[in-house]
Amino acid sequence: MKKLYLCFLWHMHQPYYKNPYTNLFEMPWTFLHAIKDYYDMPWHLSKHPKIKATFNLVPSLLKQLEEYIQNPQVCYLLNTLEKPVEKLTQTEKLYLTDILFSANSKTMIKPFERYYQLYLKKHSKNSTFDNQEILDLQVLFLLAWSGNYLRENNNTVKKLIEKKKNYTHQEKLELIIALKHFIKEIIAFYKDLNQKGQIEISTTPYYHPILPLLIDINTAKESLPNVNLPKLKSGFKDDAALHVKNAVEYYEKTFGKKPTGFWPSEGSISNETIKLFKENLILWTASDEDVLFNSINDRKIENIYKVYNYEGVNIFFRDKYLSDAIGFRYQNLDPKSAVKDFILRLRYIYERTDFNPVVSVILDGENAWEFYENNAKDFFQELYTQISEQDWIETTTFSEVLEKDIVVEKLNSIKAGSWIYGNFSTWIGHPEKNTAWEYLSEAKQILEFEKENKNYDTAKTFLFVAEGSDWFWWYGDDHFSHYADKFDLLFRLNLQKIYDLLGKDIPSKLQKPIKKLYKEPIIKRPSYFVKPTIDGYVSNYFEWLSAGEVDLTYDMSSMSFEPILKKLYYGYDEDYLYLRIDGKVESITNKGYTLKVFFLSTCEFEIELPLKSEITEINGIKVVANKVIEIAIPLKLFDCRDFDISFTLTKDGNVVEKLPLYSVLNLNISEDFSYDWFV
Repeated sequence: MKKLYLCFLWHMHQPYYKNPYTNLFEMPWTFLHAIKDYYDMPWHLSKHPKIKATFNLVPSLLKQLEEYIQNPQVCYLLNTLEKPVEKLTQTEKLYLTDILFSANSKTMIKPFERYYQLYLKKHSKNSTFDNQEILDLQVLFLLAWSGNYLRENNNTVKKLIEKKKNYTHQEKLELIIALKHFIKEIIAFYKDLNQKGQIEISTTPYYHPILPLLIDINTAKESLPNVNLPKLKSGFKDDAALHVKNAVEYYEKTFGKKPTGFWPSEGSISNETIKLFKENLILWTASDEDVLFNSINDRKIENIYKVYNYEGVNIFFRDKYLSDAIGFRYQNLDPKSAVKDFILRLRYIYERTDFNPVVSVILDGENAWEFYENNAKDFFQELYTQISEQDWIETTTFSEVLEKDIVVEKLNSIKAGSWIYGNFSTWIGHPEKNTAWEYLSEAKQILEFEKENKNYDTAKTFLFVAEGSDWFWWYGDDHFSHYADKFDLLFRLNLQKIYDLLGKDIPSKLQKPIKKLYKEPIIKRPSYFVKPTIDGYVSNYFEWLSAGEVDLTYDMSSMSFEPILKKLYYGYDEDYLYLRIDGKVESITNKGYTLKVFFLSTCEFEIELPLKSEITEINGIKVVANKVIEIAIPLKLFDCRDFDISFTLTKDGNVVEKLPLYSVLNLNISEDFSYDWFV
């Protein structure tokens, strides 16, 4: 019987967050994903014996988990949480009341009534918290980040969820101790599933660098010929080899055998990268479909369901649609609809191919689930159940599928690229990214002059940390993080530590932030009242001239598809809030699409509007879609003038896109222009 071989790879990674001067983890994401995702993901799988998958565990992540176990005081956030609230400094309170809202408001905060009350207070004019509120916030933050396994099996977590509020300091300490203890169970669980044969464990170059760029910076031009490259004083090819060698040794020490598979950081491969894997006896690796298409100059979809061999190493190429669907699209669908779409697309692949297709679904194993209801537990239950019931689908690991009856074709050459756009623009080319590379190369040059220095080996470790991909990701204007300044700081501190250890003066430029541009919404405020004609057209130049505006796609830079809706204009007069949305509006008008508009913070309500070429009026709200979408909403529906807003485009009950993708927009319509109103 013909089979479709489905190969999941869940990529588990965090950059090395330790501040080299305080020896504390500057950011807590390794710990938080440990209690939410690193155990839950294999746990979901373990309940379905027919399902197999590959988990990619990056050494820089495993090293941090080890340090959390060995030194319970290694995390700045946890150390701060352990202090009695009344002994916190004002600076510590400000730090906590910022970071403790770092959770998805809809799926993580809102399910906890007390947490949501504090969230609304944070966004109100009275955003000062008393000691009991801070204590509740601390506990609820940790509970919100606790995964389903903990919520169902840990008595401390269950007890505190049931209590809901008014927690004590002792209860908080009890929770922190329970969560720290839980970290010890994670790697043992992976080992157990690996020994049972249900999962394969692969790895990545040690500190998650972009190997093709370390080996030869000029490989960036293979997929992006006009990219501006940094001026380097030293190359990194020898470091690339050590990242791979050190990862193999760490894997063998941890799991008692050598790895057979490598997921290269960010799916980044090149001819020389594959040769380096071969030298280390790696059997298989993987990348993105765009890298394959660029390499063979043939974009037929059937090509990605074969396995390729270059220089003796087998290469899998991920199905971008299916991988991104789990990572980004399905979070907006109910589990049954999402899984139905997934299975239907697999069936299409199965019927379209005249061989046993190998479908590689590869994505981050930690970051998407906070956007799903119930941390994706219901989605995975449905997904794994439905797959188990299809006799034409067989899930398998990447090593095992090589023993099946599959098509393996020889690849003559690889055009270097990654799983983001098939190139390296996320890590090189922007002035900030290039500056970081130049600072890195200067530190490398100084280091190589000091091989006899007693601190050489230690200093080199900090260079390896600074070579990780994540620091470069947040430079430039293509991604936004509320903590981009922290990433910048850690990158520069690791370089500073090199100079310190070698007894050299730290260059003054390393004391200054590289990061200048932030990928956050640039919201232009209204400059005057507006009063547009609601007809779906920009009737004249002056109609929206005084409106505020914002790019709705500001946080979608890593997506592989183009959004339909792109820009928001907004304004108001004495009676109405007016919204205008631009994009490919004509392609969705009169075709069954609806637009849901969500208002959050203290004014919390939603409206669902049909997108038709004729004006529709619902409860006094007017909407029409032609060249643009125009909406007039009576101000009497609002009990506030400062609110968060987001938009969801749907068709037949299914979400087509959400804008902004990861967050909400804060709009303020409180300014009174009546003092200079004219007619």
